[in-house]
Amino acid sequence: MLQEQSRLFQRLLFFADAVVIVVSWILAYYTRFEIFPAVGLFPLPEWLPLARYMTFMPWVIIISMMVFWASGLYVPDRAQRLSTLVYTVAKAIVLGVLIVAASLSFYRALYFSRLHMLLFGMYTPILLVALRVAILAFLRNGRKQGKYLRRVLIIGAGSVGQRLKESFSQFPWMGFDTVGFLDDSPSETENLLGSTSELVSILDQFEKAGTPIQYVYIALPFSAMERIVKLSDELSTRLAHVCLVPDLFQLDIVNSRVTDIGGLPVIHMIDEAPLDFRRAVKRIIDIAFSFLFLTVISPLLLIIGIAVKFSSPGPVFYRQERMGLNGLHFGMMKFRSMPVNVENTSGAVWASSGENRATKVGAFLRRTSLDELPQFINVLKGDMSVVGPRPERPVFIDEFKNKVPKYMLRHKMKAGITGWAQVNGWRGDTSIEKRIEFDLYYIQNWSLRLDLKIMLMTLWSGFIHENAY
Repeated sequence: MLQEQSRLFQRLLFFADAVVIVVSWILAYYTRFEIFPAVGLFPLPEWLPLARYMTFMPWVIIISMMVFWASGLYVPDRAQRLSTLVYTVAKAIVLGVLIVAASLSFYRALYFSRLHMLLFGMYTPILLVALRVAILAFLRNGRKQGKYLRRVLIIGAGSVGQRLKESFSQFPWMGFDTVGFLDDSPSETENLLGSTSELVSILDQFEKAGTPIQYVYIALPFSAMERIVKLSDELSTRLAHVCLVPDLFQLDIVNSRVTDIGGLPVIHMIDEAPLDFRRAVKRIIDIAFSFLFLTVISPLLLIIGIAVKFSSPGPVFYRQERMGLNGLHFGMMKFRSMPVNVENTSGAVWASSGENRATKVGAFLRRTSLDELPQFINVLKGDMSVVGPRPERPVFIDEFKNKVPKYMLRHKMKAGITGWAQVNGWRGDTSIEKRIEFDLYYIQNWSLRLDLKIMLMTLWSGFIHENAY
């Protein structure tokens, strides 16, 4: 809801940042080619007119703004906390300058000054932060004078209403001023103005006082739907904007979003992850990383393949049926670690400590997780991602789905080679419940930054683990 209120502001900020990019590029040019030589610093190897550098300005703007957007610089809550703002800007600038410099290096007809790029990387974050600080200072100063305020009345002083008030306080530049609560249950809530039956009279009181309430947020539970309908009818006689905040905290929400069908609002409570820009970036990273990784370790793959071939008769690779995104089945690739047809007699068995079905080479591959390396081929094919909940065999899923609460929710995200549960030690023959808890945390809090963290944690400690059998 706050994101929707600030959408126009974020769009204006986006275009203002594009202007900052142009100004920084020009300032960097004059500093490098005019000011520094004039004071005897960094003599010029060659002089190039500004027009030559401005030729590449459209490309610099496009690349920079794409990086800024992908880095989360325009997520509404980023503008509230100065420390987070500086970190986000710094991250976006470092990545943006590196990409711009790398792209311009392919243009051999013109030598680009490295000092100019360094200055550009210094001016841009300073001006970006200065712009945001100036905007926040302007808004806060106006708020102190009573300008740009949006007076809010919250109906429902329960946990949802209190959390809503706290959220408003965390977004001071939005100008939401909570005047109080209405609630039918006696409580010691601060700023409790009365019961819901007094709604119209309270709205009229603020109107007569010259401080009208612009927004009314209804934060009542679904069990009070009849009361919500009546309140909505009463509010239709006044000018206040009305917003409904459904109490969904007691439900398991996965990839929630709101759409409409024929004008009817639809709340998606359990859904697959929608395809957006970040998901597209995740897929690009999966492809690029997997291709590069397989290329680099190809000699190791060859050695392992030879070792598996000589360890026992049979193929090098083993395809095991697994369930992935939205319940789709696929053949997950592994280096074969057991003799062929060993499961014909034992059936599907959960890997555990002390089992002796693996070959000597296979046992080593399992302990070191090297048998999992061919799964990067599954990533290239689109069956899996580098990071995500680990896929399971359908035979075990049939056993777990009715015994372990929320188990099937993990299939609302593409399966991964490594995941949040695995890097936290929940792999192999460990608690299924804890694994699901960590998988759901990952799905509900997914970000490209979290993916990178999991990948680094896997490199640090994820290959060899006491629970890998």
